[in-house]
Parts: sequence; C-alpha cells; structure tokens
Amino acid sequence: MTSFREYRERPSADPIEVIHANHVLPPAARDFQGQRAGFVSRAIAASIDVSLIFATVLLTAAALWMLSFIIDPTTAAEGSDGRVPELVYMVVYGYFLNWAYWTVCWALSGRTIGNLVMGVRVVNRKGSRLGWGPAAVRSAFCALFPVGLLWVVVSGANRSVQDVVQRTSVIYDWVVGLPTLKRVLGRVPYVPEDSAH
Repeated sequence: MTSFREYRERPSADPIEVIHANHVLPPAARDFQGQRAGFVSRAIAASIDVSLIFATVLLTAAALWMLSFIIDPTTAAEGSDGRVPELVYMVVYGYFLNWAYWTVCWALSGRTIGNLVMGVRVVNRKGSRLGWGPAAVRSAFCALFPVGLLWVVVSGANRSVQDVVQRTSVIYDWVVGLPTLKRVLGRVPYVPEDSAH
C-alpha cells in the first residue's frame, strides 16, 4: 500500500509544489508533510471554520434586523418582535452555510480557511482532491455528526468516523502565505517570489 508521502513524491506530482515545500518548510515540518493530521490540528481547523460560519450567521441576523427598520420603521415604536428570523431558522441556515462552505472548498482544493491556517488538506483514498459528490457527503456527515472527529484520538491511523466510512484522510500539506480566495477555492500552488521567472 502506498503511503501519502510516497503518493505526493510520485513523478507526476507538481514539481513547483514539491520544490517549494522542500525549500520553504522547516526541516522538522518536512517529515510530517503528507502524513495524516492529528486530532488537535483537525479540531482547531474545524473550530476556525465553524467560527467563521457563526460570525456570518450573526452578521446576517444583524443585516436583516437593520433592513427591517428600513422596510417598516413604524413597528419599531410598537416594540414588535419578528425583526430577525427565529432561532431555529438561523440554526438551519448556519448548518446549510457550513455544509455549502465545506463542500465547495473540499471539492475545489481540499482546503478551507481553517485547513490553510493549520496546514492540512482533505484527500481521497488515492491522495488527490475529492469530487463534488464525496465532498458534499463528507461535509454533511461532518456537520451533522461532529463527534465523529473524536475517533481520531483512538484510531491508529488518525482517521475520523467520516474518514473511515468514506475512505478519506486529512493530511498535513502546508502552504506558506496568507489564505487567499484563490488558495481556498483553487489548486494554484504558491510560488515564492525568488523562484518566479
């Protein structure tokens, strides 16, 4: 069975990405590149993503509240409720937004903003990016069953319940630089300025 490190070092790997990873990463980090990520890295990445979604939901509620005053300012004097959607709708909206965010990011690049910050990437059993279907199923599974991540603690292969069921993995794959939209939504490797011609 091929390890993820061997898969990343295959001849068809992007030479710019391999040269960059070997050139920029500290020697201690190079040993982990391509290995399955542990619980702490994955939990922090998921926490960053969920926090971004939570902030988006709060901003949406605030925007709807302000918009309600523009549309119907007379009910403000009456103290009318209903200026923002009920909590259950906001929770459903948050789950949907989280599912859509993870699906798009994992299908296009295997990385969310949290994944970029923590230097991890979601890959399929062959070590490449997920397709749209597997990404949608995995993101729904992660959003509805987040405690599945705890299986990483007892798994000898650092795999969550979602990884075991779908035969996916989360590997260390550091990218040096800020988490730009192009890096989150695309597969364009980072090229340092001194190596660009």
